[in-house]
Amino acid sequence: MRSPYQMQKFNEDDTSGTNIEDYTQLIVDLLSFGQTLCKKKHGIGKRLSKEVMRATQGKARLLLPCQDSSAGRDIPFPVSVSFPVRFRNRIFGTLEIAPDSTHPASPALPLPVAQLLANTCGSLLYTLELSAFIEGQCQRLDSQVSGHLTRREQEVLALICRGNDQRAIATMLSITPTTVDTYRKHICWKLGVHSERDIPLAAYQAGLFSVLDESPSISSISPAGRS
Repeated sequence: MRSPYQMQKFNEDDTSGTNIEDYTQLIVDLLSFGQTLCKKKHGIGKRLSKEVMRATQGKARLLLPCQDSSAGRDIPFPVSVSFPVRFRNRIFGTLEIAPDSTHPASPALPLPVAQLLANTCGSLLYTLELSAFIEGQCQRLDSQVSGHLTRREQEVLALICRGNDQRAIATMLSITPTTVDTYRKHICWKLGVHSERDIPLAAYQAGLFSVLDESPSISSISPAGRS
């Protein structure tokens, strides 16, 4: 039985070369495979490149500057068309598409599919790089949650994690900066950290904060006084 995270190959019996189900499944499986690499700190690019090559039966090759010759950079690969692999302004590498075996003047993958594959690889690499960086930073923390945060402490924590300084938090919560500092010290103690700079990482690691959280108690806080 095929692993749920193992990408299936294209249907070899599809002579039209435009089987939308195969192409859709490629992207779905690629995203699922990316989850297996989450929080890995080594070999991410190499494993993703091998999976792209394997899953497309050699129709596409993902090239990353950090790869060495063992990743297949020195293997001859005829190129019909190539796309930059990027996420916003960050360029990670190049996705090369081989010529079609029966129609050498055309690429082996439809251009929209190749572009989608390049965009998917870019999004995955950005996400995996960020998750690996955060995981590495979290591992250096010797933190352990030792107490339940009050509702007000949760509000202060969320505002700290969103980059607000002490004065801005005081204005937004209509309390004094001294009171904010008291809450900050309580939060540091309960999260087991010694510096306010470590609060966001410790809170994220403990599942106490997410930038996606738009709960009314936080989103309703007035931003007045923020610089």
